[in-house]
Amino acid sequence: MPKHDKGSVKDLANRMKARGLQKLKFYCQMCSKQCRDENGFKCHLMSDTHLRQMKMLSENTAGVLDSFSRDFERGYVEVLRRRHGVRNRTSANGVYQEVIADKHHVHMNATKWATLSDFIQYLGKTGQCVVDETERGWYISLVERDVTKLARQELLQHRAKAEQREEGRLVKRLEAQRRHEASKPSGSTKTAEPTNLDRTALPLTVPLSLPTLDSTKPKSDKKSILPIKSIFGDDDDD
Repeated sequence: MPKHDKGSVKDLANRMKARGLQKLKFYCQMCSKQCRDENGFKCHLMSDTHLRQMKMLSENTAGVLDSFSRDFERGYVEVLRRRHGVRNRTSANGVYQEVIADKHHVHMNATKWATLSDFIQYLGKTGQCVVDETERGWYISLVERDVTKLARQELLQHRAKAEQREEGRLVKRLEAQRRHEASKPSGSTKTAEPTNLDRTALPLTVPLSLPTLDSTKPKSDKKSILPIKSIFGDDDDD
């Protein structure tokens, strides 16, 4: 069947139908393609593109399954961290509804978990979340696993322990000095006593030595006069 012209009424109607979430049973995870009805899904299953993807799946089933599982886990935890924060208790099903609101999310039927309960229990076993089951369903709270924050906390704890050790060594050193001073005999220790200032020992006059001028040398204020030579040569006086 030929495609309708872009911008036509039928094309716009098809685009509006394709918006939002469609039925999960008509979605192909390997090809990331959503079909609107059963007829379209059957046509997609017989297409060459889908057959090539299924051939790749049959050659590496475990690898593809693990890849989809990691993507689903990463997306779920990211939504939980961004929208609900750390250590905030929230409904696991509510977080799942926020995840599947994205049209191109990884569907759970393409992962290694059959149900949402299995996935929530997996998060609890791996230590990523604190999970508890109630009458209203599963509730989870995210555990902080940021590498930067964990490294900073570890650094602060290491610094606090180092300061405690240094303080303990200082206390022991002071205690050893106190015991050492207490073990000395009383006669061997000399106490410093204040004394009066003896001003008689200080010199009353301070000798000064200034340079003197030599008055024997005559002072000459006259400047020496140099003889002037004539440019016309030496003339004899008559």
